[in-house]
Amino acid sequence: MIIDIYKSVLNGNKYLSVPAGTDVAHKVFPADLDPELLKLSPFKTSLDIQPDDNRIALDAADVIRQIEAIGYATHIGRRPLTI
Repeated sequence: MIIDIYKSVLNGNKYLSVPAGTDVAHKVFPADLDPELLKLSPFKTSLDIQPDDNRIALDAADVIRQIEAIGYATHIGRRPLTI
């Protein structure tokens, strides 16, 4: 799956990922979405991830599951996120 990752402007440890090319400025998110994820800055675009990827601060399988289920994924960078 190819994704774009956005970083919260309000909390640098929070991220939102969407399928690559998704316009998050016009995407409708649920009212209960973490308010810190409503102001985003692009972090990484067109990142190709696979469920079995072993990444330090990104659980690729979880991100893929969330995107397939609800169209986006929220995640926290517990360590500096370097991809």
